[in-house]
Amino acid sequence: KQAIYWGSYLVFPFLAILLLVKRKLSRSSLFFWGALSLLFIWARFIEPNMITVQTTQVSTTQLQKRVAVISDLHLGVYKQSGFLRRVVAKINRLNPDLVMFAGDFSYHPENISRLYSPFAELKMPIYAVLGNHDVGRPGADYRDELAKTLRANGVRLLEKEIVRLADFTLVGLGDRWAGEDDISLLQQVGFDEEVVVLTHNPDTTLDYRDVKADYTISGHTHGGQVRIPWLYRKVIPVQGPFDRGLTREPFTQLFVSSGLGEIGLPFRLFNPPVIDLLHFSPKD
Repeated sequence: KQAIYWGSYLVFPFLAILLLVKRKLSRSSLFFWGALSLLFIWARFIEPNMITVQTTQVSTTQLQKRVAVISDLHLGVYKQSGFLRRVVAKINRLNPDLVMFAGDFSYHPENISRLYSPFAELKMPIYAVLGNHDVGRPGADYRDELAKTLRANGVRLLEKEIVRLADFTLVGLGDRWAGEDDISLLQQVGFDEEVVVLTHNPDTTLDYRDVKADYTISGHTHGGQVRIPWLYRKVIPVQGPFDRGLTREPFTQLFVSSGLGEIGLPFRLFNPPVIDLLHFSPKD
């Protein structure tokens, strides 16, 4: 992964060489290799470092909240604490009521205490669950060190836990690939409560049967990461027909964030890193 990361910088000398020998190339060859190089530079160096904001309206019965949703940060190989500091600064400017993090903080991280320290700069409460990359599915299991660091920096990490807030009930489930997303926890909430489930993998909703889960927030899909039409669906690691954004499922309204980071290859295309701002408000 490091070889891919640093080797990608070779595109710049390649482009310089292309300009030097352009007279020896046909116009079509020059256009093809030039366009390919520029697309590579965009997908590798520009789009992954953007931070966009996407606003979505969520119809509710009573709940009124502005919630910033982030997921799949994947600090480690490709992104460092400076990127998280920019995310935190943008969230503070948006000033939501609270923040929800839908898992996958890590991607082979080193110096975990330093990487996640910018969370301490958030001005509003943040609730989070872990994702598969945080609990060794695949790779190493970072959950203990992550939990200690995140809590030290003000992140309320939910590990199969119910939190009853002033105007809604938040249920945090564990990671599905680790077999820790047992929805029997939802049997402990009443049907008179307005329930938000925070989980990493949207496939968790496939297990919903006669449960109280008004809204479910997840990540995991990256929206395909490199969003080439039709092809990107082939690489989304889910069983269900999940992509990104808000959908109405049989037992819940599901929101899937396409996330902030990258795995596999350090590329994003037609799918920049995003902070999702959910406006929960009653139906007209």
